Amino acid sequence: MKLMTEITGGGRPGADRAGFTLLELMLAITILAVVITAVYTTFTTSLNAWKRSIGVSDALQRQRIVMDTLSELTKSMVFVNSRAGLYSFLAERNVRTGDSVSFVTASDVLLPPTEAVAAGMRRVTISMQYDERGWPYLALQNAPALETSEEDQGQLHVLSADVSGFAIRYRDPRTGQWQEEWDEAGLIPSAIEYTIAFGGLDGRTPPIIMTRAVDLPIAQFVMQNRGEALAQQDTATEVRRRDDINLSGTGSASKLEADTE
Repeated sequence: MKLMTEITGGGRPGADRAGFTLLELMLAITILAVVITAVYTTFTTSLNAWKRSIGVSDALQRQRIVMDTLSELTKSMVFVNSRAGLYSFLAERNVRTGDSVSFVTASDVLLPPTEAVAAGMRRVTISMQYDERGWPYLALQNAPALETSEEDQGQLHVLSADVSGFAIRYRDPRTGQWQEEWDEAGLIPSAIEYTIAFGGLDGRTPPIIMTRAVDLPIAQFVMQNRGEALAQQDTATEVRRRDDINLSGTGSASKLEADTE
């Protein structure tokens, strides 16, 4: 019997073979699962952070494009004293939709070929509008520069659909002081300050409020033709973030209350 046992290698088959116990196998699987979960969590966190940074960068770039467009249109403003009625500078303040402004410009920025105008000039109106769902957007409207009829004011174009507020201030060319309203159609300001609240339409995240002040080169010639001196004052033309403006109201009925003195 002893000889037989030695030949067959013992009473238990595989007694001397190396192997894993069930406990060791479960422990190895658990460690592998923890490692995979940690790697996956790190990857998804990095991917989401990258997506957020790209989204913020894209949004900031779109906001700068809107500000640059307003600046280009404003700096190219045209005004003739002897024909102030046709070249009138019109500004309105609406409690619900915010401010709007209308003037003649020689700039062709964002001018569709189908709306080409004579003499390279057009009247633009910049204002807050509402789409069919009731959501606000910043709109640009083109019309013939020297058109006296109000029947055809042109088609509305979307400057930005991510705007919850729009406010404008005007610098008086005689005093150099900023004012909230402008009611002199026969005179133009020496500078215009645009303030836009980007975002904030979901009611959960606060809007990003930016402002840009734009000097009007034509203002000096207008004042000279009137026999008056232009009050000189430096104007910051860079885009900057504004945190000193409160947005009252919610959703599409919101407006800006500006106080930048």
